[in-house]
Amino acid sequence: MRIVSACTLLSRVLGLGRDMALAALFGGGPILDAFIVAFRLPNLARQLFGEGALTTAFLPVFVRDLERLGSDSARQTLSAVTWTVGSVLLSLVLIAEGVLWGLLALTDVSPELRPVLELLALLFPYMVFICLAALFSAALHSLRQFLWPGLVPVVLNVVWLVGTGLAWWLLEEDLPRARLIAVSVVGAGLLQLLLPMYVLRRQGWAIQRHCPEGWSRVREVFRAILPVVAGIGLTQIGAVIDSIIAWGLAANDSGDAAICQLFGVAPVLEPGTASALYLGQRLYQFPLGVFGVALGTVLFPVLTRHAERGDLASLRVDLTRGLQLVAAIAVPASAGLLLLASPVTELLFRHGRFDAADARLATAMVATYGSGVWVYIGLQIINRAFYAVGDRRTPMKLGLLALIINLVLNLTLIWMLGGVGLALAGVLSAGTQLLLSLRRLEARVGTLQWSDVGRTAAKVLIVTAAMSVSMLIITAWLTDDPSLIGRLIRLAVPLLIGGTVFLAGCKLLRIREVGMLFRPEAVTDPEPTEVTGND
Repeated sequence: MRIVSACTLLSRVLGLGRDMALAALFGGGPILDAFIVAFRLPNLARQLFGEGALTTAFLPVFVRDLERLGSDSARQTLSAVTWTVGSVLLSLVLIAEGVLWGLLALTDVSPELRPVLELLALLFPYMVFICLAALFSAALHSLRQFLWPGLVPVVLNVVWLVGTGLAWWLLEEDLPRARLIAVSVVGAGLLQLLLPMYVLRRQGWAIQRHCPEGWSRVREVFRAILPVVAGIGLTQIGAVIDSIIAWGLAANDSGDAAICQLFGVAPVLEPGTASALYLGQRLYQFPLGVFGVALGTVLFPVLTRHAERGDLASLRVDLTRGLQLVAAIAVPASAGLLLLASPVTELLFRHGRFDAADARLATAMVATYGSGVWVYIGLQIINRAFYAVGDRRTPMKLGLLALIINLVLNLTLIWMLGGVGLALAGVLSAGTQLLLSLRRLEARVGTLQWSDVGRTAAKVLIVTAAMSVSMLIITAWLTDDPSLIGRLIRLAVPLLIGGTVFLAGCKLLRIREVGMLFRPEAVTDPEPTEVTGND
């Protein structure tokens, strides 16, 4: 888990750097909104396949073949799935490109919609590269190789930062700058594909042209994908819908809104709502990615092995440990992000053209999403447990219900709360899904050790309360200095003091789950601390 967490932390830090650069370059204006909406669709493929459906459907089949039939059969399965996925995705991208460029060339597209369609056409090929990269990374995870797959997202953020720097240096207008950044994202996707492909090849897992045994596995994987897309992906689909609503109902520079124009009504949301929503999601995804995705990545193969052996008792033990870690990590993360939303946003994003009004809107989004970090991390772990035992329909049904709840709340809360209503709707719908998922999972695998989870959660809540009080006291004492150093102090000092209080409280109350972050063998089976093989 340490390797996965370290790589994910590096990627998230670089990702925050790229978002800071984007906000400073464009401000909370229409071009940044357009870029974010355009990037959402190919990025949705990454979220679904990179952290979801394809890898979740593929991994149990690959692990089963590897353990029961040997490496040759598993290699054929990997090869057949690769050829099929690559062909399907390439066909979809070619169709989408034809439609998008045809619309741009042959129709009178509105000025609000044209940048979105143009950037979307440039970004769509990224989908092919990142989905295949995710497939290869999943294979490496099954082979107990965690370092190289962990570096795949780092590549994207490094190249993206370079592209943003070149756009600032070489170009003056916003739309050409956005085009250059879009091209750099696609180039990064190609590099993301080549890295795990090279590592697999060096370790004797090159993709084969002839794979007769693998084609039957392709059907099995693809039958499993649709339910998993619905289960894991509906949360991400909901985020895309939120972004489209934020863009379509917000006023642009001319005072119009793309969707509102169709119905002849005034704009409902503030300009820059889509950008603020995106930045809020990015900040809550920081702990979600560093801990939630890392924990799910390490835990899922272990739960799958327990399920394959019919050992539900061991599955419940490891899943309970996972939930204890969720409590130990996510509850203080939620409190910290909620309390420090303003200094975090001011320090990270209030630069260049991203002004005070943009920062205030983004702060509200960060605080709202921050309150639900524990919900999103818990939901990731529970969904992985469903897939480990072969139940893909329950997450699909509950995810669809959550999506409907999210949409209803979106269209209700925006009239009362504005753009913040979109963020609150997402948290409330995900919380509903988590509670229902826990109930259904226990009906499938048996009762979890809730006394252990409750004991950990109670201790963590006590320590988190002490941490929160200390942060509030020191924040009230600090002066409101708008300089960069002043903003850094307003974030770093409460964070340092709050973190010290939290760690001291954990030691005092003997919350051992925090120590598990540094001892992954205490969470599940031991994890190798270095990459083995030819590299």
